[in-house]
This record gives sequence, C-alpha cells and structure tokens, in this order.
Amino acid sequence: MAKPIDRGDILRLVVLGIAVLLESAALLSVVLNLALFPGQIYPNIANIAAYLLPIIVGLLSKRLDTALVLAVLPFIILAAIYLARFAPLWTVDLVQLGVLAQRAANLILILGLLGAFGWLVRRVLSRLPFAPFAAKGA
Repeated sequence: MAKPIDRGDILRLVVLGIAVLLESAALLSVVLNLALFPGQIYPNIANIAAYLLPIIVGLLSKRLDTALVLAVLPFIILAAIYLARFAPLWTVDLVQLGVLAQRAANLILILGLLGAFGWLVRRVLSRLPFAPFAAKGA
C-alpha cells in the first residue's frame, strides 16, 4: 500500500509542475526568438528564466534522476515538435547535421547540469542545522 502524500509534498509537486511549464515557455521564447509579452525588458527576463528555472526544478526535485529529466524534458519536447512540424525533409547534409546535433547536445547538457546543480543545492541545504528541505528523507 502506498503511503499518503502530505500537504507539503503536494505543494512542492504543484510548484515543480509550474516551474517546468514556465521553463518550457522561456525556452520556447529564447529558441524561437519570440516575445510572449510586450516590452523591452522581456528578452532579459526570458534569458534569465531559461537559466534559473532548471535550477529551481532541480531544487524542488527529491531525486537526481527526476531533476535531470524534468530540467531537460521541455527542450526535448520542443525539439521533437520542431522536427515534426518545421524541419525540411532531406535538405540537411552531414556537415549541417553535425552542427545542429552539437547545438542541441550543448543545450541538453547545460539544462541537465543546471538541474543537477539545483538538486545538489537541495542536498547541501538539507544537511544544514536549520535544514529547510530536511522533511522526511529529502
């Protein structure tokens, strides 16, 4: 029988889901160069959000594998949608394919490392005397 989820975990999971959705919107805005909201400061906010939200996702995750998957998942889904909808068929030669794969791999690596960094910060904070994340096996 599964143990019941307490109120703190429900709140953490809701905030984690919101952070993943916001990360998806920030990556969509940055990668496709779209302004989702008008204003001159929006590009700066979107760029900062694209780097901070994977860290927040990692910080809210209790397990390393969850932190890595949820930090990288928005880009993987964005890349799959782009390839299915917008990529031209059979017009990419091997040189272009290598450049595109390198850019995608770099972004996946950066997002994964930022998520892992957030998870490591959570681990460090859980070992402090006041332990903000030390609730039941964090």
